[in-house]
Amino acid sequence: MKPCKFYIIKGSCKDGDKCKYSHIDNVCKHYFTKGFCKHNENCKFSHDYKLEIDNKKRTKKNTESFEPDHSEPDLRVMIASGKDEFYNKDHQENDVVILPNLFDESDLYSKLIEEVNKTGKLDDIWKMWHGDTHYIADDKRGNWKEECPTFIMIVDKLAKYFKMDVKATRFNWYRDPYEWKPYHHDAAAVDPKKAKSQNLTVGVSFGSTRDISFQHAKTRTTISIPQPDGMVYTFGKKVNIDWRHGIPQIKNPQDDDKGRISIILWGKNEQV
Repeated sequence: MKPCKFYIIKGSCKDGDKCKYSHIDNVCKHYFTKGFCKHNENCKFSHDYKLEIDNKKRTKKNTESFEPDHSEPDLRVMIASGKDEFYNKDHQENDVVILPNLFDESDLYSKLIEEVNKTGKLDDIWKMWHGDTHYIADDKRGNWKEECPTFIMIVDKLAKYFKMDVKATRFNWYRDPYEWKPYHHDAAAVDPKKAKSQNLTVGVSFGSTRDISFQHAKTRTTISIPQPDGMVYTFGKKVNIDWRHGIPQIKNPQDDDKGRISIILWGKNEQV
């Protein structure tokens, strides 16, 4: 005999003992009506019964579930303000923080290139990232960082704002819109030793606008955030593990693109 849906859902039936359907107790209402239960095998009620729906009479709904969902988001975007002395919110491991107004100077791009190139021959400073895609200033070639006051100022300002113990930095140079960076994880996602001292990546862009793009490691879902001149972004430990990130090549480049610099900091701060 089929179960009485009114008895299971409401706990009572107006037909009482005369009902032609079975009045069964201890049935999981959520599984009976929705076809699934968040408790699964740990549910203390029976999953032996499921409501049969006549699809011909069923009305389509634009809401899948009316049950509250309290699960953590895969990625949470937070907006910060450069008017504050420090980042004043709880920093979560799944956060991407966007900070648009920490640097007010209009031509830090040119100043940075000029200072770095003054420190030595170009071949002594620049090398291709993994032999391809774009240039980085090689930390092992000379003492160029010590001779670049603008670079030092930027690193110190970011470290102070995010209360961050900086362990490493990188100077990326995308000379034109054809240079780019493939999707990748930062080293702390795969290196246990670095994971102990690095749970935060901070990046700042100068020059032409380029996207920072995140690609979910399993689903390949992508999220892109434009990074105009002076924009800062960060991402926490869980984002680095669950998502890859990169700088996509521009599909239809403009001839007036002057290039882009990104300065990256890796280190540690307090995260929820």
